[in-house]
Amino acid sequence: MKTPWLLALILAVTAPALAGEDAPPAEATSAAATPIAATPVAVAPVAELPATETICNDHVDNDGDAVYDCGDTDCSKETYCQADGKPETGKERCGDWIDNDGDGLIDCEDQECQLGNIPNCKGSWKGDFDGEGGSATGDDAPGGEVEGGDVPATGDKKRAYRGDVEQPDSEDGVGFIGIRFGVVAAVQQLLTTTNLKEPGTYDSRIDTRFDTLQLRAFGSLPLLEDSFFLLSLAASQSPRISFAMFQFPLGKGHYFNINTGGGTLSAQPLVSAAKRPLLDNPIYLRNPFDQFLDAGVEVNGPIVLNLLRYRVFAGGGSGLFGNFGGRSFEDATVNPTFSTGAQLQITPIGIYNRFDSPFLYRPVPLAASFSLGGKYEQRERERFPAAHGMAVLRYGIFAAQFESYNKAELNFGALQTANYLQVGVLLWPEWFFLAADIGHFYTSDLGQLTTLTKIPVAGDLADVPNAIRRQRNEIQARAALHWYFWRQNGVMTLRYTFDQADPVPLGPQRDRTFPVITHEAVLQAQVRF
Repeated sequence: MKTPWLLALILAVTAPALAGEDAPPAEATSAAATPIAATPVAVAPVAELPATETICNDHVDNDGDAVYDCGDTDCSKETYCQADGKPETGKERCGDWIDNDGDGLIDCEDQECQLGNIPNCKGSWKGDFDGEGGSATGDDAPGGEVEGGDVPATGDKKRAYRGDVEQPDSEDGVGFIGIRFGVVAAVQQLLTTTNLKEPGTYDSRIDTRFDTLQLRAFGSLPLLEDSFFLLSLAASQSPRISFAMFQFPLGKGHYFNINTGGGTLSAQPLVSAAKRPLLDNPIYLRNPFDQFLDAGVEVNGPIVLNLLRYRVFAGGGSGLFGNFGGRSFEDATVNPTFSTGAQLQITPIGIYNRFDSPFLYRPVPLAASFSLGGKYEQRERERFPAAHGMAVLRYGIFAAQFESYNKAELNFGALQTANYLQVGVLLWPEWFFLAADIGHFYTSDLGQLTTLTKIPVAGDLADVPNAIRRQRNEIQARAALHWYFWRQNGVMTLRYTFDQADPVPLGPQRDRTFPVITHEAVLQAQVRF
């Protein structure tokens, strides 16, 4: 057996030291020892690696930096590595390190590569997707499961299994199927100024914090073709499961999934921390309209492939944001919280998914998408119908999305609306991305629904819950400059926020007559895998 090179190196370096200072001279160790002349050893020169990836389609890491071909930024400008806007399908296109369809997902991370039996997207699985385990050879092994490295009686050298068996990291048989893990972590330095006491007098606050820690596991479910799962653990304030989804195929591109918090029309509450160009979601677009529920079910799929999709959903639970299971009502009531609705999405140009990242790292193909949906939601003390519309445009170095949310609160008669515009420009591909947004939230006086429509309210206007009293008119504008300092896995962000809101008619702001104005500057370093 050859001596491992690392062990040989350690022995060569430490041998003189191991002899000790009192070791006798070599010539005294044996009078009969025959001196051996030192013989020079010829060492072949080691060829220096090139500084950059020289060939971008040879499946070789030419420059030795642990990434190769189109996965190496050295190849970003090569014609071979450019997205062509066509679907991400097939063994070759699902393993070329290129986001072919420009949807922000590369190779096996793209769900399109999970739809087919793509070998390089199946992990160590080598059997059939028959739902019963199958076998590595296509035939059942005699006598049941074959242990260790034993060879089936058929003489096939592959290991064979019967039933649902997992062998992590095995090269044969059943293993994890494309299960991947991700992490998003961020630290922030904040400077916030607010006119807490007088209109023109601002008090400052400096804060340094570990803002985000999100751990994700996602991929296909073993033995269930075209399935998908996602588990997200957030630990920014307290460790909790922030989102979970398990999706199963119904056939012909239609899916059924169970989830937490999926009963929403806007995707803002659901997108990962790695997909927020302004670092945080606009709360005014989320809290009044979409309440993160504990449990939900959804059916979605194509009406016209790649052109028109639908989704119908229903959900319920405790009604507190980000909780996973259990009951916890603010007002100690027992009213169930639930939501049900439907949504249509039409994409006349290109390909777009509502979970695609708004970040731009490289120019993207042209895509235009529109969605329209409605729902009915009941919470602890309020209930309302709501309508939502969204438009998205992405082309080259430019991306924009617009959302509008509207609701009529039936218990206390408030009419509320929010509009939101976000734009992004890729200033320097793979280096600098500039994003900005502006939006507002407006709520009418209580009872306005009755004034306009004569529909009587069901609640007592003298007993309005504080959660509704806190809803206030607000306008917010933000701008963020992102520097990709380590591919798109390391991002440094400088963000400025201007926020103006009406005073809350509760607590310290009860008698306030001037708006609350906040200026904030944030410097954030984020890593994401």
